[in-house]
Amino acid sequence: MTIPTVPSLVVPEAFSRWLDSRGLIYQLLVDFYGRKPSLSLVAQWIRNRQLGVAAEMTEGGRELKRYLCSQEPSALPQICERENREYMRLMNERAASTIVAREAAELGREEEFCNVLSDVYASAGIVFKKCGGEADDHISIELEFMAVMHERMLYNSFSIRSAMELLEIQERFLEEHLLKWTPQFCERLNAATDSPLYLGLSHMLEEFLPQDLQMLRAWKTSLESSAATMA
Repeated sequence: MTIPTVPSLVVPEAFSRWLDSRGLIYQLLVDFYGRKPSLSLVAQWIRNRQLGVAAEMTEGGRELKRYLCSQEPSALPQICERENREYMRLMNERAASTIVAREAAELGREEEFCNVLSDVYASAGIVFKKCGGEADDHISIELEFMAVMHERMLYNSFSIRSAMELLEIQERFLEEHLLKWTPQFCERLNAATDSPLYLGLSHMLEEFLPQDLQMLRAWKTSLESSAATMA
């Protein structure tokens, strides 16, 4: 099917809330899965007014919102110290963590992932600055890829064609990577912790990714319908 280029991309109202919230959700997940929950990071998300809207998309998001926003400011340093220890116990590979937050390790296919994801990122023109030396298949890097592609789709798409191309990259990445291993990752995380922070994040992740794929597919159908009408 040939999709014609049009002067501008009109986002149907039915998808506006999802598009407004999904980038924020991906960034929140990147921040908390990619580094220890510092006081500044937690305070930043508590102050974020858009968090409340984005949180309503999943029950896990509502859990996380209730936990973060119910804390007294004076209690935050102690809470962050406790959650820092939990992050190190759960996810810091250098500290013999309980959970290995990498696709290859979760799927038991280490050798197959030497160049696969680096090629995916390079083909999209993305190079990550990895402050902690994360592997290309670390959960925070894979989620950041989705966050970057979302930003491109939302702010740099000037036609149905370009939106469709960026949409399809995200659809394939969810199908071929994130949704292949994060359900098992979340199951392990749920069993390994009683932290309200990491349980909320885990529940949010396992609910949001299938939902996001469903919405991408629905929007793709909408764009194809618009393209057919304009043909």
